[in-house]
Amino acid sequence: MRSEYKELLNEAFSAPEPSGKKDFLKNIRPREVSLFGMIRQQAGYIRVTVWLFAAFIVAVAIAGSVLGLESTASAVTMLVPFTAAVSVIESNRSRRFGMTELEMVTRFSLRSVVLARMTLLGAAALAVLLIISPVLASAAGEGVVLTAVRMVIPYLLTMSISLPLERSALGRKTDLCSLAVATLVTVVIYWVSNYAEGVFTGYLNVVRNRGLLITLGLLALTVTEQWKTIKKVEAFS
Repeated sequence: MRSEYKELLNEAFSAPEPSGKKDFLKNIRPREVSLFGMIRQQAGYIRVTVWLFAAFIVAVAIAGSVLGLESTASAVTMLVPFTAAVSVIESNRSRRFGMTELEMVTRFSLRSVVLARMTLLGAAALAVLLIISPVLASAAGEGVVLTAVRMVIPYLLTMSISLPLERSALGRKTDLCSLAVATLVTVVIYWVSNYAEGVFTGYLNVVRNRGLLITLGLLALTVTEQWKTIKKVEAFS
């Protein structure tokens, strides 16, 4: 008897079904975000120190050229590998901070996020190159293309070596792999420029004659390694 009263009370005081509930739920749609919008959002997650380092390289190139310092081109060339190392480290930032699982279930896949960061960092490196190459070329009396090739070869070399190392067991545990590669490339540049005049002269001749071909080869290798990183980023997370 008591259970019957409970049922009657529940029927009498139960809340009515909201009118238009199904239509309302059907009309709820997530806000559309374009590819450009997603890339713009990722720009906000890149650390300020990355942009500051890029600005620092530009400042060194401009200041050294204005002051007429002969070692400006060499100094900038030795800084460029660290730009590549920073780009590799920043692209894998999700894994460093344990955010991969969260980003794998969000609206954009982890692959899309890593691709967006690589695109942003690559665009930043290209912008730096486009600014410093004419400045250094004008100060040194060299061609802009030759100067750009001399800058981009250490960058691409560092990238093409650092990317597979980052995917290795050691690279997944530490940031030192990319920094070690950048340091090694910089040390080689410094040694060749200052203590191996014959090797340096030979290198310049190779760059003048086959610099564009070398650049294209390193660019293809770098893009291939970046694609491997994007494809395997979720498996290594």
